[in-house]
Amino acid sequence: MPGPVFTSGTFAGISTHDAFAVAALQETPVTVDLAPIAWPAGLAPTLKPFGTLTPGNKITGAAPSGLTDVLIILYTEPETSALLDIFTGNSAWTTATKKTWYPYAHNFAQFKSSIQGISGDDALVDGIFGYLYSLTIGSVRVALYKTELHPKSNGPALPFIPVISQLIAELAPTLVISTGTAGAIGNQLNCGDVIITNAARLHCQNTYPAFPALNQLSQSSTQLTNTVAVNDAYVKLAAANYTKLSLPGLAQCYGQISGRPGYSFLKKNTQPPSIYLAGVNPVPGPEPMDIVSADYLTVDDDNDSEGLQPLGVMNDTDDAFVFYAISTMPGGKQPKWLSVRNASEPQVTVPPFPAGTPQPQIVDKLKSVAGAIYGVYQYCTTLNSAFACWSILAGMQ
Repeated sequence: MPGPVFTSGTFAGISTHDAFAVAALQETPVTVDLAPIAWPAGLAPTLKPFGTLTPGNKITGAAPSGLTDVLIILYTEPETSALLDIFTGNSAWTTATKKTWYPYAHNFAQFKSSIQGISGDDALVDGIFGYLYSLTIGSVRVALYKTELHPKSNGPALPFIPVISQLIAELAPTLVISTGTAGAIGNQLNCGDVIITNAARLHCQNTYPAFPALNQLSQSSTQLTNTVAVNDAYVKLAAANYTKLSLPGLAQCYGQISGRPGYSFLKKNTQPPSIYLAGVNPVPGPEPMDIVSADYLTVDDDNDSEGLQPLGVMNDTDDAFVFYAISTMPGGKQPKWLSVRNASEPQVTVPPFPAGTPQPQIVDKLKSVAGAIYGVYQYCTTLNSAFACWSILAGMQ
């Protein structure tokens, strides 16, 4: 990784000069505590023991198999906190909270030499890849996994891929959901809107010697896809009854940033955010219903300056890497997968640049504008991804 990088937090592994990260870190995320949620009878998220494991004790052998129907992968601390507010009523992601989860450390010594950036992450320093949590929604057994490894953060060996493959193989879920914030691509999505999709593309700047197939998928913009049956009745229920609970927080976000020069394009949420389900009610517009996963921070604007619009409808830095990892598993062991992503920043609009403006200067300006929005909106928008995840699980009864 060239030059100095952030060593901890959401932007670990990203250049300290990255305009998106710099802008985001200058902001204070708006957070809200929701009132208790009126779930349908029998479908409230409910804590359950994770087999015979003891919370707080490292899992140094294989994670328990046969106890998980769905694995949900979480990435940043604000995203984890938002989902916990929806699933548990307590958004705290603290040292005390982590002691109630199950630290996953199987084969850490084997992978340690391939991991860059260990020193900036307390969990990695302690030999922990991430934290597992166990609950049910109706009859569906769910494992949450807050990963401490990230594709963009830990170096060219991409240790995230073999570790996530190992965990999935051990838990043996039938479905993996990768979820969190994303940037909108195209002009149809507003902050807080959510996509549920079974299609993804890799969009990498770097090449990875250990993963030639991944490099080829990225260079050719090949779509990764699978077939997943989602009960849209519960998606519609969540869109009709739950995403509106995010509106007070989204209004605070809008009030915090909309009055600044250069942010007049930001739209106030006057209606409950939408949940778009691939194959049922895709996002309007020409962009394909794909999540576009880069190994750097990307932004869409109304001039398509970074060339994202032919590739998908939201951009992130994680999901396609998960789905690639699943594709490397033996055919009979591969679970189904879905991306559930919320727009934490919309398509950016800025005044025209003078002729001859260098492309890096244009991209830095776009990233600076988008990063500030992300910094403010990241928590409140993720509430709606959590509702969408719940809707998928509720529909699996």
